[in-house]
Amino acid sequence: MHPALSVIFFSTLSGAGYGLWFWFGASLLGHDRDFGIRDYVTLGMGALFVVSGLLSSTLHLGRRERAWRAFSQWRSSWLSREGIAALLCFLPAAALVFFPQYGMAQKILALALMALSMATVVCTVMIYRCLNTVPAWQHVTVVPIYLMSSIYTGGLWLASIYGIWTFAPVLAIFAMLILWLMTRYWRNNDRPLALTRSSALGLPQERSVRVFEHPHTEANYITREMVHVLARKHSEIFRECCRGFGFALPLIACLGAWTLNLPWLYSVAAISGMLGVFIGRWLFFAEAKHVVSLYY
Repeated sequence: MHPALSVIFFSTLSGAGYGLWFWFGASLLGHDRDFGIRDYVTLGMGALFVVSGLLSSTLHLGRRERAWRAFSQWRSSWLSREGIAALLCFLPAAALVFFPQYGMAQKILALALMALSMATVVCTVMIYRCLNTVPAWQHVTVVPIYLMSSIYTGGLWLASIYGIWTFAPVLAIFAMLILWLMTRYWRNNDRPLALTRSSALGLPQERSVRVFEHPHTEANYITREMVHVLARKHSEIFRECCRGFGFALPLIACLGAWTLNLPWLYSVAAISGMLGVFIGRWLFFAEAKHVVSLYY
């Protein structure tokens, strides 16, 4: 499919924001503590990522003035559920900012923030996972990749804010798991579509079908959005960039921050990790083959 940069910015930025909120909520479960400047920075940066991502997603809408109507279809639409969950996330986040409670109240708000953050990410990925017209997105690794990428990038930003030395091994484990899942997903993408023109017409496979005339004389919405060809050599280059910027360089930077006592390297790791995830998300769309391409 043809990648829409606004949607890729949305999923990358908001995913990091929800992951940052997830780790912040987890940090409050251990023990009660007074909020310091870094705690407010963490909540604020998470909100900045989430809001920036949500605003970016609106750039892909044809009729932006009707965006509010998406909230009414929560019974059937994952997009509507995502919007509602995204708004609900701000309730515990705002409560923690303006009313930093102690004891059980703080832990309940932290758990709510963690649960709603991950629920929003699940709703985001299910928007694509539920589309049977894109077989690649039906793969079992799609939902875990989105969830773990959110937690991974959020963890990188948390480490950059707090300078948590012992957090590097945790991030390394997440990086290796995501790489393993993405490798499985890419191998599945390399296989040809199980669907053919013959099967689409209900004919046996031995009956060959060919297109002898173009469906349209000029480009239309479907050809712009759904029919995009990415050369194999370019795909491999982008995959290597995703591995390098998204996982190899951040882990090297985290190791350097841990061993050399250089906390600013965590910021390098966070920026590089976001870039790698952005490239991987671009490939998620660019390599996806929509079945309508068989017609075109």
